[in-house]
This record gives sequence, C-alpha cells and structure tokens, in this order.
Amino acid sequence: MSGVALLASVIATGRLHGVGVGSSVQEVDQMVKADFIDVVDEEYGTLRRDYGFVEIYFSGGPGEWVMTSGMIELHRLAADEEGMAAEWRRDMGVEFPEYCSWSELREELSRTSDAPELDLRSQGGYLEYRAVQTKVSVLVVDSEEGRDGCPGHGDVWSLSLG
Repeated sequence: MSGVALLASVIATGRLHGVGVGSSVQEVDQMVKADFIDVVDEEYGTLRRDYGFVEIYFSGGPGEWVMTSGMIELHRLAADEEGMAAEWRRDMGVEFPEYCSWSELREELSRTSDAPELDLRSQGGYLEYRAVQTKVSVLVVDSEEGRDGCPGHGDVWSLSLG
C-alpha cells in the first residue's frame, strides 16, 4: 500500500491500521507491528508510544491504557537518515515517500469512498485541513519555501488524529 493511500484512509475513517481514539493498547499491539519506544508519565497518567515518524498517545494506566490521539509526522521523512520509512515498509507493508504534497493526498482522498468534508483555517505558516467527522487534521506548509531537507510549500507536514 502507498503511504498516500494510507493517509487518505486515515482522514476518511479516523483510524490508522484499524485503530483509533478509544482503542486499547492491546488492540494497537495487535494491529501495529512496528518497533517502538514507550515514554510513560506516571504523574499525568499518559503513555506516548513512539514508532519513529508515527506516535500514538494513551491515557489511563498500566493495564488500562486507551488511545487518545496519534500523529504521523511526515516532515521527519524528508531527512530520514534513520530508516524510519524503510522500517514501516518492512513491518507494516506501507511505502511512504520522502515528501507528500497536499495536492497528491487530496487527489487520493477524492477517490476514497465517504471522504469527509474538510474545514480550512490558517495556522501561522501552515494550513490546517480538519475533517470534523473523523477528528483528523492535516497540516500543510503554507510558506513560500521550497523543499530543502524538509517539506516545502504545499507539502503535508503532519497528520493528527483526535
């Protein structure tokens, strides 16, 4: 599967590889088979599971963790010297490009059944496209800068769930 197709699916469904807000950590473990690092904040009862350019956030506590949000940080792939995209391809079968343009993602989304309406607002150097129905936001670079080791004008910076 292409990364662009997966991103369009996340926007349309609010789910990443079948998991979304409200999923248990056990459900995430069943569906997301990539390597990760857990960062627990016991004081606030939060868990951040870091898969490289993908992060999933939980609240609750040991044995009771529930997904509250997630983020796909596409900007980290522009200078991916750590092999994050290659690991995701190997572990999850999804091929992410070094850069993802909003026009390419929007075109893919238009071919997706039940594509949600997107609200647009400016976020200081970024445009936020928000799918209210699925609670997914896409940040797109709105500066005039071109690609130079990081996403440039019109490229997707990140996608967030929740």
